Order: sequence, then C-alpha cells, then structure tokens
Amino acid sequence: MALIDPNILEMPVDPGSGAMPWYHHIADWIEAETLELSGEQLDFHDSSPEKEWMWWSCRRQISHIAWDSLVFTKRRAGHLLWPNGDVPEPINWVDHQMGPNNRWDRVLDTDLFWEIPDLFAKLRLGISWLTQVVQEQPIEVFRSDFRTVRGTQFWNYVITTLPRGARISEEDERDIIYDLEGSLWMVFYEMLSHIRTIQRLKLHQGLETAVDLPKVGYLRLPHYWGETDENGPGMQRL
Repeated sequence: MALIDPNILEMPVDPGSGAMPWYHHIADWIEAETLELSGEQLDFHDSSPEKEWMWWSCRRQISHIAWDSLVFTKRRAGHLLWPNGDVPEPINWVDHQMGPNNRWDRVLDTDLFWEIPDLFAKLRLGISWLTQVVQEQPIEVFRSDFRTVRGTQFWNYVITTLPRGARISEEDERDIIYDLEGSLWMVFYEMLSHIRTIQRLKLHQGLETAVDLPKVGYLRLPHYWGETDENGPGMQRL
C-alpha cells in the first residue's frame, strides 16, 4: 500500500518514496481555525471584483472543501472505492456535479448544509473516502491511472508545484494529463489553500490564526499564501 505519514506534507521529489497525503490534517486544521468563530465572523466576505479571494466567507470555504472531498473523490477515485458501482449518496450528485448545469457552484446545498456541524459531517465523510483510497491502493495503481482534461490558467499555474503527476499535453497544449498520484496531492493542496484563505479572512477581521500551516504545494505561490491580494489565474477553460 502507499506510504502515509502525517509528517509528510508535500509530494516527495524522490518518486521512490511513494508517499501520499495525510488527509486528516485538513479536517483538524479547519476545525481549529473555525470552531470558536461567531456567525458574523463565519459569514464575513467582500464581493468586490478586485478582491476575489474574499468572495467566499469562511463558511463557504468550509462548504467548498467539503464539496471537494466528496465530489472530487467520487469522480476521480470512485472506481477504486466502489468497484461494484454501489456508490453511496450523501448528497444529490446531479445537483452538485461540475459544469454549467449544476445547481450549486462548488459548494454544498446551502438549504441542507449550512450549519457548521452539518458541513463538518460531510467533510469528515469525504476525508474518510480519501484516506481509504490511499490506505488500500499501492502507489503503482495511482501512477498508472491517467486522465486528460481541458486545462485552465489556474491549473496550468498550480501544477508547477508538483514534481510529477501532471503535465501539459504535447498533442494539444490546452490539455493537461494527470495521473491519480498527482490528482490526490492536488486535492490536498487545494483544500490547504482554502484553509489559508480562512486564515486570511480571520486576519482581515483582526482575529488570530490557530494553526501554523505548512507553506507547501499551492501555498508556495504568492496568490494563495497571501503575499499579494491580486486576483489569481482564472478557471476559464482554455
């Protein structure tokens, strides 16, 4: 099985390690940062066009991370988790799918999942799925499982943080080719970047942060650590 070590927080440069993320960190860090926040603090945001990083409140950041933990895992690793097709339905998958016909924009149904305990229940379920994947499968399975997707400026930017597992297609430079090792590390970095945004929202409100986050993955990039407040590369398909 793949190596899982809570002290390994970034994809090792040496492929011989075969280490995969310790996803439990994500839920623990989010809980530490948000458990004591008031409703007003949780919902603080700024919709100004030039402040994209502030568009989603802390509550919506949590909802997005929970959405990611469920939707990404089903889409990218569902064939490993449920090889017989018996996929559970903790959310309405159709309403939460990516694409122009989704009902919810990369967050969980706000009518059903608004309170923090409800969001954490879904988050921890998704984290348990991700953990199951990396605990049960050898690294060779992840490195032999490829997908090709139409890229975005954002994805082209963030894959530079990976030593392997994602690359621009030589046949069509608009496409990105991922293996599952790269994808599973990217979702860890994605979630981590949103925890950093929660910290930035707290700091903007004059609140102290609770966790000394590791500056790894996407957080090595200035747009996601907060070294600049400029809007980052967009998510429009190339």
